Amino acid sequence: MFVRLIVMTIIFNLLAGTTLFAEDHADGKNTELLKAVEILDTAFEKQDDATIRKLIDTNHISIAPSYQFFNRKDQLKALPELKITLFEAEPKKILYVTPKTALISYKAKLAGTYAGEKLPARVQILESWVKRKGKWIEVSYQETPLP
Repeated sequence: MFVRLIVMTIIFNLLAGTTLFAEDHADGKNTELLKAVEILDTAFEKQDDATIRKLIDTNHISIAPSYQFFNRKDQLKALPELKITLFEAEPKKILYVTPKTALISYKAKLAGTYAGEKLPARVQILESWVKRKGKWIEVSYQETPLP
């Protein structure tokens, strides 16, 4: 019983610490990160290879119902197959795991195609970002279709 109490106390402190840490960094730091997210979203819509190359990691993982890529090279090679005609994101929720790592989650409405197949109309998105050399870059992106 005593061991269970100690384990529960440790878990509570870890969870509370992460939440408090996230709240402490959620004020002024969001602007810089959200600007990078906006630039990357626009780059994908416009198929701006150079900007995408700067904002995603070499070992970037991208998983969606229509595609899976496990590095930046393969994703950029397939970029011409992605045709986005609508991307409407709901407000983003940001969790700073550390001062230089963040998880962003949000829902979005999509329209377009990948390799001729329709994209899902509504998705839940989870992005992982890391700050390296003073700049935010995306290291992973995942879409899950919603009903």
